[in-house]
Amino acid sequence: MNHLIAHSLKMHKIQTASIIVSIALSVMLMTTFGLVYGGVQQGIETSKARGGADVMAVPTDAMQYIDETELLYTGAPAPVYMDEGIVDKIGSVEGDIKVSPQFYGQTLNSGCCSTTGETRLIGIDPSTDFVVSALTSKDAISLLDEQSVIVGSAVGGVTNDSLTIRGTKYHVVATMAETGTGFDSSIVANIDVVRNISRGLEGYEHYWEKNGDPSTLISCVMIDIADDDPATLTAVKARISLSGEATPLVRSEVVDKSTAQLQSAFFLLLVSAAIMVVITLLQLFARFYSSVWDRKKELALYRAVGASKSDLRKLIFLEIEVLVGAGLVCGVVLGFAAQSVLISVMQEGLAFPYMPLDMGLSIAIVAIIVVAIELVSLLSIIVPLRQIERLDPSAAMQQGDID
Repeated sequence: MNHLIAHSLKMHKIQTASIIVSIALSVMLMTTFGLVYGGVQQGIETSKARGGADVMAVPTDAMQYIDETELLYTGAPAPVYMDEGIVDKIGSVEGDIKVSPQFYGQTLNSGCCSTTGETRLIGIDPSTDFVVSALTSKDAISLLDEQSVIVGSAVGGVTNDSLTIRGTKYHVVATMAETGTGFDSSIVANIDVVRNISRGLEGYEHYWEKNGDPSTLISCVMIDIADDDPATLTAVKARISLSGEATPLVRSEVVDKSTAQLQSAFFLLLVSAAIMVVITLLQLFARFYSSVWDRKKELALYRAVGASKSDLRKLIFLEIEVLVGAGLVCGVVLGFAAQSVLISVMQEGLAFPYMPLDMGLSIAIVAIIVVAIELVSLLSIIVPLRQIERLDPSAAMQQGDID
């Protein structure tokens, strides 16, 4: 049986290759779509649960060259600063709100520090912070002193609970929970520590000339509104806008915007996958529907030498399993490889939270795709299998000679 299958596939090399490629591309697109879509949805939900702030006040100037989704999800990829006096202005709004400033330092790399890859340095006010404490604990926040830091889940280079920043060794008191955002690649320290580090940085002098000494500056204000009260939210947004220094970013609005943009990209990916599946099914059907007619004499000869209808059905079934199996293996491997590439391409044009699915969920998605492809592939040979059952050996051999 194996020899017959190999012979059949070899005799139809072009069809065999095209079907395997079509199945592989279909599975790759569906696997990539499933993994990326699941990771983005998980990232968005985690970001909502662990984001901490309902509103983020950022310098108005920053909005000219940084997208709001970048500010929200990546922690501002460039130094942005404004006077810290705005904290009191926002805090004076009537209503149950929490207000906490943050100061963005330089982007760290292995050239200046023991960290691996690009790592953002962020200063927080331990006495008012509610964002980082939601990702670690109040106890960890209270431990932040001049020689300690808290690291994100993706920060590398930590050795024996310590790392080096610009020649100074800092003790790592905690690791933040994963958020799927730029916070995962950030180091958090006391706001005054980050200000002092930034003050002496070469190339940052023009920021201090323009905005003032770092000790009087902040990069953003995180605001938490109790029970998401609409009236308080409106008042906070108005106070920030009227200050003339900052622009309010409402997390829910930014999330809705980025989600809508992502849905467009996912729709195109889903349509592409659907088209490839249809093409694959048509090829499978054509291959096995025509094979019964084209191979009447061959199949009749098998019957004449003792092969049963069941044997012929098994032959056709095993052929399709070889084709589908080869396509599935290639498609799944390519799908996992394409996942990271697609995420990188998408994040070049739009910032969004992303958390890779764990192995269990990834396997479940792949299993669903494999089962679906197997089922539709088997459905495509129902008609050919019925033709085989009606095949008369003598008539088929005579007809084959005439053809």
